[in-house]
Amino acid sequence: MQTSPFVVKSNLIKSGKNAETNINSQRASYSRLKNRENQLVNLTTKILKTSTIYKQGIHPRIFCRRWFGLEAINEYGRPRLTEEQIVEMESEHGYREKCINLIARILKIQPNTIHRWGKGVAFDKIPADKRQKYETYLGYVDAIRVITTSLTELDEYSLLRLLQRLEMR
Repeated sequence: MQTSPFVVKSNLIKSGKNAETNINSQRASYSRLKNRENQLVNLTTKILKTSTIYKQGIHPRIFCRRWFGLEAINEYGRPRLTEEQIVEMESEHGYREKCINLIARILKIQPNTIHRWGKGVAFDKIPADKRQKYETYLGYVDAIRVITTSLTELDEYSLLRLLQRLEMR
């Protein structure tokens, strides 16, 4: 059975449209990938500059919130939890101890030292002579945390490009 020229031409047009659609889809995917890559490069650069050049520290309470995901954002860029929900979670049994043990391990100090920084997780009695040093160090660790979680979202090629761009700075 022979196919009519009209059917052949129609199939060719359809396959051409499908190919064009595939090319446009690939271009859009590539564009999204490049945009994501540029966003990660900018974020990483900003974090590095902020935490190292300006020695911007982070308060232990905020550090714990970030570390334990209380300040996480949803896919729309909005906080997952309200301030009231975060405060409620911070007051749950065991949260303060988790924070104290985490901070003690990171700062390489005894947990009982951190216990003397005040009640709850306000940590409002950090010795003045140590505050900047501790907060700066926590800022560095938080920057590393953000960078490593961002890097896990990159494919190998994008990761190599990011590292090359950071080496040039």
